[in-house]
Amino acid sequence: MKYLALLPLVLVASCASRPQMAVRPVPPAAVAPAESLRYGEVVRAYHVGRQVDPNHPGLMAEGHPIYRIEVSSRWNLHPGSPNAANLLNPPPDAAFAPPPTNDVVIAELNRQREATALVMQQAARLAQSYQELQRVFGEMKTVAQNNAHLNARLTATEQRVKVFERELQTISATPALTNDVPAFSPESDDSPKP
Repeated sequence: MKYLALLPLVLVASCASRPQMAVRPVPPAAVAPAESLRYGEVVRAYHVGRQVDPNHPGLMAEGHPIYRIEVSSRWNLHPGSPNAANLLNPPPDAAFAPPPTNDVVIAELNRQREATALVMQQAARLAQSYQELQRVFGEMKTVAQNNAHLNARLTATEQRVKVFERELQTISATPALTNDVPAFSPESDDSPKP
């Protein structure tokens, strides 16, 4: 019997040596605010001026605001709350499907990159040629202007030469009016005959 009396003491002692576990209730899950679950109504106020009651022509109503529900309340069907946007891990876009990645697609992308690089090089070369062509056109324009100026000067000089030729012909065509007697020359036919 002594052993039986010790048994409750052993049980109590063994329970006392173990750490007691305290069972606490789990805190309730955070409830999203009502604004993230349901959209509120949109109410607008309109001002109405004085008017006569159409049913009672003897009544007139003074100007006052009228309130109208523009959009009634409705459920928010978007997943997650709009205020808690996670910018580092945005939700997947349902309309976007990543492109397939196989060897053929990768080879085609590399070929397109090489073609784009080649086109860019040719565009740079074409731009350089265009700049050179513009410079040559500028030089040709200057040469054409100089040529036109020289042609104008040449035409003016030719006209001056013609004027000088006419003056020289008029000077040489007019006989000299002098008192000198022409000298006798044996070759002329005007000599006296015996």
